[in-house]
Amino acid sequence: MLYFYVSAGCNLEELFSEGVIVVKGLPGAGKTLLVAKAVSRFRKATWFTFYETEERLRRYLASVGTTPPAYIFDMVTTGEKAVVEYIVEKVAQLRPDVVVVDGVNAIAGEGERELVHAVFYHGISRESPVIFIKEGVEVTPADYIADVIIEVEHQVYESGASIRYVKLLKTRGKPLKYAKLPFVITESGPFVITPIEKSKELPSDRLTTGAPEIDEAIGGGVWRGTLVAVVGPPDGLASKLMVLTAAELARRGSRVLYHHHKVAPTFTKFAESLGVRWQVPNIEWFYHPVVEHKSLTWWFKSAEMVNRGRFDVHFADQYEQVVSSTGPELLVEAARLYQSLVNYPTTTVLVFNSYDAWDSASLYLGSLVDYVFKFRHGELEAHTPESPVPIRFQFKIDEQRRRVVYTRM
Repeated sequence: MLYFYVSAGCNLEELFSEGVIVVKGLPGAGKTLLVAKAVSRFRKATWFTFYETEERLRRYLASVGTTPPAYIFDMVTTGEKAVVEYIVEKVAQLRPDVVVVDGVNAIAGEGERELVHAVFYHGISRESPVIFIKEGVEVTPADYIADVIIEVEHQVYESGASIRYVKLLKTRGKPLKYAKLPFVITESGPFVITPIEKSKELPSDRLTTGAPEIDEAIGGGVWRGTLVAVVGPPDGLASKLMVLTAAELARRGSRVLYHHHKVAPTFTKFAESLGVRWQVPNIEWFYHPVVEHKSLTWWFKSAEMVNRGRFDVHFADQYEQVVSSTGPELLVEAARLYQSLVNYPTTTVLVFNSYDAWDSASLYLGSLVDYVFKFRHGELEAHTPESPVPIRFQFKIDEQRRRVVYTRM
């Protein structure tokens, strides 16, 4: 089936279930994979391809975790005049559950009109859904008779960041609630994500910050399941303090995922200098290259990782590198996608070792972030949902007690 998170009015599986469907977009957008995943649930899917050989198409679909159609016919070597007759003949012979014509615009304009006429004249679309895959976004004869038109869009920004969308341009006779939805391609196939229909139930308990002085000032800790930003100077102060926090949370029994972007995690040396053990059973340390954040796929995988591990806290460190690498355009869509997919009350902490990077990101993230803890050397400014003004603290390192001690200002 085609994965479609949080059904919205009608889902994509329903859109591919009957009538004539047109899927179009520029090369590389993901049209073929989207359709292949949608029709993989049909037992006798029949696929006519004008741009690939049968062997190459089967190999490609298998490589991305998608079951190839039962029947694939290579139309590259078929004469143009015989195309329509050949398709009608094969459909009549096989009586498939679904028919896919991949690369319909490879036929000249008159040929496409003839094929469209044949689909109706021979009643093919009454017996089973017919899907036309088109290169480009131009309107051609198939669009006029289509019951559903889906455009797959791939936006690439100057930073190299890319976002794919599925745009529902036409859904005749079916409710259309969303016109544009994020679309990611992973090793296990394509996924289309809808927004959450209603707000999640906020857990009634809080998660300690690891500092009793802060917990007391903000009502017992941060609410579970919220999004927290921790900001500090370029020397890595925020990362150093969060290693201490992660170790303390793990010591208290929380399951912690600490995702970082440094090949050599030198920020952990600060904890070692205080005698704090950062390699403890409840923490999973995960290195991930920044460059892979340039598409929404990483945030999808990240949410899946959190759900599988049922982590109480997810630290995403060195986020200044992510902002610098991808640009801020991706952040809002990524944050929304991540929060839509996480189904466990995980508190997510984004760590920025740059005030400038946070200032840039905050213009886009805005109120999506629930708590902001901004560290300067010796001082902390805490922005919380409960207080209309920042709560300020002074702090110092207590080496004997092996922790940071805060005093409210």
